[in-house]
Amino acid sequence: MLSLLHPGAAQRAARKRVPKARVVVERALRDREALSKIRMALSLMSEAHNLAKNTLDHAVRMAEKVYFGQDYLDSRLAAYRGQKRAVFLYHGYLQGRPAFERFERLLDSALFDLFPIAAGYQPYSQDLRISAEYERRVIDRVLAATDLEEIYLVGHSQGGIIARYLLQELAAPKVKRCVFLATPHRGTYAGLVGYPHRVATFCLSALPAFPNVSGESGLQLLPGSRFLDRLNSLDLPAGVEYTSIYNYIDPLLVPARYGRMPYPQAHNILMMKIGHYHALYDQQETEIVLRALVLGQSVFADFRKNILGGQELLDAAEFGAKATSDVFVAAAD
Repeated sequence: MLSLLHPGAAQRAARKRVPKARVVVERALRDREALSKIRMALSLMSEAHNLAKNTLDHAVRMAEKVYFGQDYLDSRLAAYRGQKRAVFLYHGYLQGRPAFERFERLLDSALFDLFPIAAGYQPYSQDLRISAEYERRVIDRVLAATDLEEIYLVGHSQGGIIARYLLQELAAPKVKRCVFLATPHRGTYAGLVGYPHRVATFCLSALPAFPNVSGESGLQLLPGSRFLDRLNSLDLPAGVEYTSIYNYIDPLLVPARYGRMPYPQAHNILMMKIGHYHALYDQQETEIVLRALVLGQSVFADFRKNILGGQELLDAAEFGAKATSDVFVAAAD
């Protein structure tokens, strides 16, 4: 009767019955959503900065090679200090060894007692099997020249697939830990660039100084490719810790959820960031990689206090992250 005579009074009475706790929760979720948008915007600006640094790193290192021409692997072996653990770093498509130049310099600190070696497989777009076989020979050469007891593999983007091929197809020895950064474990539609890239390399191959490129790795990275289907059908070697770190939005890993390693023993970490190059320059992701390499997967229990909630957690369901090993980490830009 009150609602008929005074409609507004009924609404006010209903509002009074809403528990204060619910109001607090709703407000917190709204604030969290706004904060998430700010973080993602900052992440996007950071990615533009990272891309500029990556381009500069390649330009500087390529210029140094032209002027000085020193063999990289020989120089690294000459700098060997008796470390027992080596970290092999594998770059991605349209990249080269300079992609990991800063990270290599960090790992080379006496603080970690690691022996970092950046991969140099080229051309970057050749058949991934050829690149992996080349890198397996590099591993054998390094093992023969050192006293290493353990090997850790770190792969960014396409480099992560090469690391997996080394393990699953070529039985790389002494590998204990493997970290994947923005790696398209189930493929990426950005691999479609392989079609025009293959035409361009074919035309450029007429030049005397241009290398002969066998195959096109971009096409091997397409979802459903025979290469990836076979790789994902193989078991992961036992005794190795696997950690895969990927971003919420990645323009070069499409769809981004394909950055999740599809194995129950793998430890997947979803970063609330935008971009593909964060893994090479971002302080937060660098810390996670260092933890995975130096301390192992057991330390990731600490990240569970940073598990996302609210709408972000609902959105994360799209990634199929059902395994207990999955962790969602909020960006801290």
